Amino acid sequence: MTTKIKITMLTLGVIVLAFVIGFGQRVFGGYLTLDVPNITPGTFQMYEFFASSTAPTTVATTTTATSTNIIPYYDAQGRYNDGAFKIAGAKKVTVYFGRAWDSAGNSGSSAFKVEVSPDGTNWYAWNKLSQNVATSTSEWQVGTVTISAATSTSVMGIDLSKNTFRSLRCVVTETTDGAHRCFATAEF
Repeated sequence: MTTKIKITMLTLGVIVLAFVIGFGQRVFGGYLTLDVPNITPGTFQMYEFFASSTAPTTVATTTTATSTNIIPYYDAQGRYNDGAFKIAGAKKVTVYFGRAWDSAGNSGSSAFKVEVSPDGTNWYAWNKLSQNVATSTSEWQVGTVTISAATSTSVMGIDLSKNTFRSLRCVVTETTDGAHRCFATAEF
């Protein structure tokens, strides 16, 4: 075998090996991204879901709303707000759904639900909101919490013992009237 053939075969071998490693990793081995939460362990955060395009508000009045349907902005502390609560790394998360009277009255209802995301782009309904019932020692789980013709707040937990998510958002569907509030707390 001539030296020229040996060099050509060696070059082809290196190209094939590079192709197998580069292409094969994505097809056969998956692709791992690193998204490390920028949260100090042992801290507590509160997040108001419904916001305008420049500042958080405490209610989304007389409207059906999804918390991420805003123009993202940076708040006064320099934090990026896109309507989703970043819960990556959280140990515990609690969501608070509230309904109150507004100038149009309080005869309708507010149906709240949360959606979770592994990447902040694709959203999935979370149908395991948990609340301890006062008359029972067991938890019951639901996908939607409805508050009708009342000024009230429902407190629901999200069990993170078997699940992890990057982000959480709130969705409210209104009938007739009322003012709606959705916020969450997390322990990291």
